[in-house]
Amino acid sequence: MSKFKGILDAAKGREPEPEKSSQKTETQKPQPEKVQPHSVDQLQSEPPKRGRPKAKRSDPDYEQVTAYIRRDTHTTVKIELLKSAQDGQKREFSELVQDLL
Repeated sequence: MSKFKGILDAAKGREPEPEKSSQKTETQKPQPEKVQPHSVDQLQSEPPKRGRPKAKRSDPDYEQVTAYIRRDTHTTVKIELLKSAQDGQKREFSELVQDLL
């Protein structure tokens, strides 16, 4: 049995499986404490989590696609985007492609 099996079982709310070894040990390993799931009242009273805003990946108005372009074209575009970023014009590669299309 893995030394992390007891921790995994405790996290999933299961009773740890007994070891299946033929040797008896003189000292027993300490059992991990059971993790109690949150009650419904606790979950409803907690404020919404702060985090990153939703990205294009999770925005239904966007779809990820793949296109093949020449390597030198891609390099030139990245250089131009970096130059414009140094001038204070932050622009994403996907925004540039959208404008060109």
